[in-house]
Amino acid sequence: MAPETSSAAGFDPLVRFAGIERLVGKIYFRFSHLFFDIPELRDFWWQMAVEEEQHACILLAIKTVIESYPGHEIDPGISQDKAAALEERLLTYLSKGTPSIAKEEAFRIAVEIESSEIDAIYNKLVHIGGPKLAKIMERFAVPCSAQLKKLRAAIKQFTQETELLARVESL
Repeated sequence: MAPETSSAAGFDPLVRFAGIERLVGKIYFRFSHLFFDIPELRDFWWQMAVEEEQHACILLAIKTVIESYPGHEIDPGISQDKAAALEERLLTYLSKGTPSIAKEEAFRIAVEIESSEIDAIYNKLVHIGGPKLAKIMERFAVPCSAQLKKLRAAIKQFTQETELLARVESL
């Protein structure tokens, strides 16, 4: 899915942040391929990527549902500039051309992503259609908090780097 690039007047945060969730998924899919020879680590990254894809699908489903309800409001803190900045940071990771990186570096990138505003914005957008719709949609995807918990567990399992362990504990 190509990210939306129209003017601020045509900015659709649901579409744009669905694209951002997909970029995160691409990064995690790349990690799963990089650690193909470590099945547990490969599967961990693959599952994280699938969950990011689910988040993207949830945002697009919410967009479809709320299109028939006039008057829904988008949080003004969810701006086109913020989306562009997050997207740029994620594209930097994808453009590095990482034929091989250490698992610690992959975890550092994931911690940076998971501690960014992406999850907070996702949670705001999920609730845009009201609490009932949010509750229904949350059944279809792994909550961001569960992903963070899995990330913490994987870091503890696969690395002994004290700085990384301390950072993930602070999230």
